[in-house]
Amino acid sequence: MKRFLFVFFLLLLVSCAPRKNKPVDLPATPVPSPDQQMADFLGDSLPGSSASFAGTSYGNNVTVTIRDDYISALGELCREGLVTNSVGTTRIAACRDKEHKQWRLAPCIFPKGAL
Repeated sequence: MKRFLFVFFLLLLVSCAPRKNKPVDLPATPVPSPDQQMADFLGDSLPGSSASFAGTSYGNNVTVTIRDDYISALGELCREGLVTNSVGTTRIAACRDKEHKQWRLAPCIFPKGAL
């Protein structure tokens, strides 16, 4: 009986000992670029909404205001927006890619300052 209690005591001590836990490797989720964040904002928010972004291709500190939806010549759903920075205001658009269903900034076809 004494041996049983001794073994039980040892097992109890072992179970309370600190364990080295292996860190769980979570899959790395890539952080979208500032331009992709702007495109997602344009696509996912309501017209009239605005948000600020840093480090975009339109400048370091810009404000984006959402305008109206339209269908492009390619048949894609697009949303117009205005980017305001220290230089002025630029008209941009984000379109939803038919294949990947992801919003992307459309190439700039408007001259700077054209509203």
